[in-house]
Amino acid sequence: MKQVILLLILGIMMPKLQAQVSNEDILGTSVEGVSEETFENWLQIQSNPLDINRLDYESLSGLGILSTAQLKAFFDYRQSFGPFISIYELQSIPSFTLDVLKKLAPFVTCSQEVSSIGRDLSLAKSWLLVRFSQTLEEKKGFTPPTNTSTVRYADSPIKSLLRYKYANPKNLSIGFTIEKDEGESNWTDFTSFHIQVQNKGILKNLVVGDYQLQMGQGVATGGGFSLGKSAETILFTRKPTLGGRPYTSSLESGFFRGVLTHFQWHKWQGLGFISRILRDANQLAPDSLGVVSVSSLQTSGFHRTASEIADKKALLESNLGGGISYQSELSRVGILLQYTTFDKPLLKANKTYNQYEFAGTQNLLLSFYYNYTLSFAQVFGEITRSSSGGIGSVFGVLGSLSRRWDMSLLFRKFTPNFHSFYGNAFSENTRNINETGIYWGLKFMPSRRWQWTAYFDYFYFPWYKYLVDLPQTQGFEALLKLNYQPSKISRISGQLRMENKEENFSWKETYIENNKTKTRTITEVIPRYRWTFNGYYTNKFANHLSIQSRISGSIFKYKLQNPTYGWAVSQDAKWSRGAWSLAARVAYFSTQDYDNRQYTYEQDVQYAFSFPAYNGRGWRYYSVLSYDVNKNLTIWLRWSRTDYLGQETVGSGLDEIPVPHRSDVKAQIRWVF
Repeated sequence: MKQVILLLILGIMMPKLQAQVSNEDILGTSVEGVSEETFENWLQIQSNPLDINRLDYESLSGLGILSTAQLKAFFDYRQSFGPFISIYELQSIPSFTLDVLKKLAPFVTCSQEVSSIGRDLSLAKSWLLVRFSQTLEEKKGFTPPTNTSTVRYADSPIKSLLRYKYANPKNLSIGFTIEKDEGESNWTDFTSFHIQVQNKGILKNLVVGDYQLQMGQGVATGGGFSLGKSAETILFTRKPTLGGRPYTSSLESGFFRGVLTHFQWHKWQGLGFISRILRDANQLAPDSLGVVSVSSLQTSGFHRTASEIADKKALLESNLGGGISYQSELSRVGILLQYTTFDKPLLKANKTYNQYEFAGTQNLLLSFYYNYTLSFAQVFGEITRSSSGGIGSVFGVLGSLSRRWDMSLLFRKFTPNFHSFYGNAFSENTRNINETGIYWGLKFMPSRRWQWTAYFDYFYFPWYKYLVDLPQTQGFEALLKLNYQPSKISRISGQLRMENKEENFSWKETYIENNKTKTRTITEVIPRYRWTFNGYYTNKFANHLSIQSRISGSIFKYKLQNPTYGWAVSQDAKWSRGAWSLAARVAYFSTQDYDNRQYTYEQDVQYAFSFPAYNGRGWRYYSVLSYDVNKNLTIWLRWSRTDYLGQETVGSGLDEIPVPHRSDVKAQIRWVF
């Protein structure tokens, strides 16, 4: 009887859930401030869907889509009615709205999928993806060298990617990635691979090859997806404990290479990992004793010039660690130990702001983390100590105040001498160091059509920072977003964000000395402000056509100085019929300086992303065409172009283009077999 009812639901729900949902719709935020690593982790989730009959609380909550009440409803339903027959059965859970189901659908699969839905997703499958891209205009780095400019890129301007994956949702995954950036001479410049075995008796997870590790709140190791501060003001406050996951990204840093094992005995779990990998690093000349050290780790992954090639695999990094945790239905507590060594000392430049930075060859982290789930809230936290004596800590709570109100509250503190190479906890700084802060998030849903979210975040930096020549500086950030959905096919939203920080400001001063007029540079730390606005409208006019309109603007100002401005408008259209799909955009932008650059998410080929910074004045266009040759083979083509007004070149250094426009093309083929 359950299958008969489900088939009736499918006839109604399938067309609606199969409607395309963009990454921007799912993330619920503008892409400003979202790192490339964050997007890559998001794409990894999309390419590794979760089995709704096997996933646990941490994995599902880590998507940042379901509230505490919805998470509880999901697991109560599965426990009461048994395994799901299809992902479309999720419609039967009372608190799951159509909007939630659309956001969730790309990231889940069902091992019990009934045959009437299509391909049996419980069967193992492989897919092979090949991608090429290139800038059509010739950059300076690809021109012949001259007497005054001899540095050039090593090879072709073509960027390539080859990715293969074999997956059985029940217990096995095998894959590899081969990538080459433009200008690199080796078509296998970056290679990555993994073999993963799951759910074999007490063996919960085994990964051989490249992997990421996310435990607790990411203070010690935070290798999973998390937006941190965003328009989703509640769910991304907390990080889930996901353990180890295969690394399938083309980014060339931020992962381990070795072996990870994860065992489970009833409610007890044990984890161990070992890693040994060569990292890119900037080597210094030998000192008086002949010791070679490195000044910094290089994370760009570029190996195009002689200096970049010299940094390639210059530092051997080894990691050894393990942990144990206890998990009940509503709680989890655990400890983690991680020991990191380098074969060369890491010595940063002798600057005041680097006084407390890591120096040497060894670092030991000891971490304690916890999470407790109530019917209406989650309490979580982590505290970690590094071998320097520094402490990193995060404590928070999130949940529902009522049926319409959700709230999150988070406190974090990272001392100036706290060192964590793989940490990615909630913070204002890019790294978890030299920061104390408190965050308060709210979400109000007066009806199904209206929703507003807001947050206020205060942060304090006890020590000097790069481009901040004073200790004990502070700032705050606030956001308000309104979302109105008048119908199932249309949406209007507006977002306002304000940021206040103290930073260096320099100006020229003229003075007289010995009857001569001279100038000098004065630098002072003063408050600076930035306001940004984003407006968004989307509507579907027919079964095959939809439009999206965007407007964004910003104001940047140092205290007692004149403000500068920037803005952009764009119009998108999406069309699909049968095996064909086409997305296109035209945009105009105008900014007075780089501080007012405008970020807007752009649709790309599958498992790729694009969020260029619109800077200067000009027009931006792109189009993405996809065609399903058959149920196993899909082809994508993407073209984009930016025409700049009032300037003669684009870019700088070896990336300079001697004309006021830039065009890029990309082609991708995916074969599923």
